[in-house]
Amino acid sequence: MKETSVNKYYLSEFSYDDGEYETTFNIIDVDFVNQSITVAITRCGKITQDTFPLLRDKDGKLYFEHGLFYENKIQLDDFDEVN
Repeated sequence: MKETSVNKYYLSEFSYDDGEYETTFNIIDVDFVNQSITVAITRCGKITQDTFPLLRDKDGKLYFEHGLFYENKIQLDDFDEVN
């Protein structure tokens, strides 16, 4: 992918509600060469940063897995640009 694709995702935001807490993800970096994504994660007032492997589903859409047992599938297409 082109560098402009990386800029498309930079600081995009996605909120996920697991039924107990709302978790907000902000994309810091997408590395298409190494197939990884780095996100800032805000949950319960705490902010952490983590890097996850970038995966493709059967339709070719990019996602990463998050959660205690990596059970939550977070699609890159679900992220919105923050203005």
